Amino acid sequence: MSDVTKGREAGYPATADAASARWATVAAFFLNGTVFGVWATQIPLLKNRLDLSPAVLGAALLCLAVGALTAMIASGPLLGRIGSAPVMRVTALLFAGLLPLPALVPDVVTLCIVLALFGASGGTMDVAMNAQGALVERRLGRPIMSSLHGMWSLGGLAGAGLGGLLLPLMPAAAQAALVSAGLLVLFLALQGRFLPDRNAGGGGLVLPDRKTLLLGLLAALSFMSEGAILDWSAIHLRDDLGAPAAVAGMGFGVFSAAMAAGRFSGDRLRHRFGGATLMRGGGLLAAAGLGLVLAGGMVADGTPLLAIAGFGLTGIGLSNMVPVLFSTAGAVETGHPDHAVAAVSTMGYAGVLTGPPLVGFIAQATSLATAFAMIALLVLGMAAAAARAVPRPPA
Repeated sequence: MSDVTKGREAGYPATADAASARWATVAAFFLNGTVFGVWATQIPLLKNRLDLSPAVLGAALLCLAVGALTAMIASGPLLGRIGSAPVMRVTALLFAGLLPLPALVPDVVTLCIVLALFGASGGTMDVAMNAQGALVERRLGRPIMSSLHGMWSLGGLAGAGLGGLLLPLMPAAAQAALVSAGLLVLFLALQGRFLPDRNAGGGGLVLPDRKTLLLGLLAALSFMSEGAILDWSAIHLRDDLGAPAAVAGMGFGVFSAAMAAGRFSGDRLRHRFGGATLMRGGGLLAAAGLGLVLAGGMVADGTPLLAIAGFGLTGIGLSNMVPVLFSTAGAVETGHPDHAVAAVSTMGYAGVLTGPPLVGFIAQATSLATAFAMIALLVLGMAAAAARAVPRPPA
């Protein structure tokens, strides 16, 4: 039984319209993920072209993060005033359109301005597409949020793969422009199918209630855990377990593939068992996976393959946490769902920013294994809090 709020309420569009809007929302998630994937291939070239030191490059990337976080904070009132569909149309055009510019900027100052705008458009689009996804989910009356996030993961993989293939064949700006143009053609062909927000016109700053704060905290912890594995899995495999460079990168690769697979199966599992049960099971799987990661370092000479398997299990466990939390925020029966989604997105993104540095501080003071053990405790705490944060499905 699904825990999604019943769809097709009085005055809402028909289910056929919601099914059509689902494909437009899929395209939005895929566009957002692909743009980020292509951007990842541009970073090393950008560093070399402008001769940036690691510290200066880090400061420039921080501008992207600050732009995204600032825009996310303002996105709730914006979505409440004009709705998620118009916001998504504008920000998708900006986000994809800005992609070629970092490869063309002449200096660091211009780069920081472009990256701040790039982050702001991508962050606002992120909130809008999750709000639209929650809206479509409510109209359909069944879970779809996990598969939408799975399309984001697939887009990231496609962007990184396609971007890497094109870079030897053309300049970086041309590579980005070509991918951006293809994405915009797809998006523009489907963008007319988005659902209008019923509560648009309710703009203004709305402080999140306790339930939304709990959802946001859990999203922050989930994103923090994902970010820790993104930034530190290869270092753990290489430095602590002695894996060669070619093997060290497999940790995050297996983790990402497992997350995508988990998300594409998550809607069916949530429909059958409910979001709270899915989160509890996911938390236990993620903790068990991190236990395997730690076990890989406890045996003689370390076992990279055991740790890699642990990262894969962790990916499956974490895969549906954020989709369930966003869906729950978008299904609030009182107040404005778009404000709730914006608050949860903002708090989650804050977890992305704070997680990897926090792991670094813990690793410096103790060890990276200790940091992963603390992440395991966090995901167990998320599993314990699931019943309170996510309502049970109706009988």
